Amino acid sequence: MRLSTSLGLMAAVLAACGSAPAPADAQATAATTRHVPAAANERAPDLKTDWSIARSLRPAWGNGSRPGTYDPHEGAFRFVCGGDGKLAYDDPVVYPGQPGASHLHLAWGNEDFSAATTPETLAASPATNCNSSTFSVNRSLYWMPALVHDSGEVVRPDLVGVYYKRKKASSPFCNPGAREFIGICTGLPNQIRFIFGWDMTRPFAKVQGASWYCSGGDQRHYDNIDAVFAGGCKPGDILVANTVGQNCWDGENLDSRDHRSHMAYTDYRRGDGMQRCPASHPFYIPQEENKAEFTVTADMIGPDGRSRVRLASDHMLRGAKPGQTLHADYMEAWVAQAKALWVTHCIDKGLNCSGGEMGNGTQLVGADKPTYGMKIPKPRVKAPSKPAQHSGH
Repeated sequence: MRLSTSLGLMAAVLAACGSAPAPADAQATAATTRHVPAAANERAPDLKTDWSIARSLRPAWGNGSRPGTYDPHEGAFRFVCGGDGKLAYDDPVVYPGQPGASHLHLAWGNEDFSAATTPETLAASPATNCNSSTFSVNRSLYWMPALVHDSGEVVRPDLVGVYYKRKKASSPFCNPGAREFIGICTGLPNQIRFIFGWDMTRPFAKVQGASWYCSGGDQRHYDNIDAVFAGGCKPGDILVANTVGQNCWDGENLDSRDHRSHMAYTDYRRGDGMQRCPASHPFYIPQEENKAEFTVTADMIGPDGRSRVRLASDHMLRGAKPGQTLHADYMEAWVAQAKALWVTHCIDKGLNCSGGEMGNGTQLVGADKPTYGMKIPKPRVKAPSKPAQHSGH
């Protein structure tokens, strides 16, 4: 059944997606927050715990400070994940139950990354390099093609910055009666999963949501790494793989056959000069973004100035330049009470939450930096053995 945009069902969708108001006190939230799934979301109930989510939180930056304003009309929630995640020739979204069917991926977030991974297995797995705590509340999983050197070694990022952003629910961008209206503002749907960036089913289509840039040189965004190095990126700089997910949802499906059709980006197609969610995808959700940061070394740039690193998926595009097939996958597994906190305080109050700040004076444990620090101690590792049956995504 498709979700109606009537006021009654709209309220149910907002509650199911975790944007219902939450108390400022984390322990009170753990005891009192209750969300009612909408009809189409019954397959994805709230992820709950039998312990207080306060056990996954600490006073923000040690003193309970609160973040400042991000934007008068928009809020941001950010945290840092380790670059030491699992490497595997698996993709639980594209090739579920088919181990070894994919190109090599690097995962961050939940340590449960295999062809057998599902939202249910993520919910049962507390180990994550985005929220390093026995009582983790972000059990979501994120992954991208591995970056591979000409030598065959995998290049690991120092870290991955993860962002969620959306306009405030009280802003005109979320008001159906306002000229600026983008879409029906809601939280992040439980157990939603999708792919963004380069699309293997339409390999020559224009890419949305994927680019490369560098901390040095011209700092412009490009669709391939050769262009970044040509723009002046040099050894010692940071090469960033930037992937930005879709921010509009159809309100019905948590996945789709191509793992994209249930999602869309805002666009200007209505011809009124305003950016909006398409009518087919009327729900405006927090946009998930990743920034994987790789330290550039001299041997990543060849004598001709071209890249000696490329993505494990680049072979899938005929004539691809290094990094041209950049894309990412996402599988949501947030404890609902915690998700409600950052949506309510960071997003809907327009705050600039970083390092896992929840916007109410608390902060996720182990979300401000990786357990090893800001530089990965072993940036090059041997690629795992390739399975005999290897193909695809």
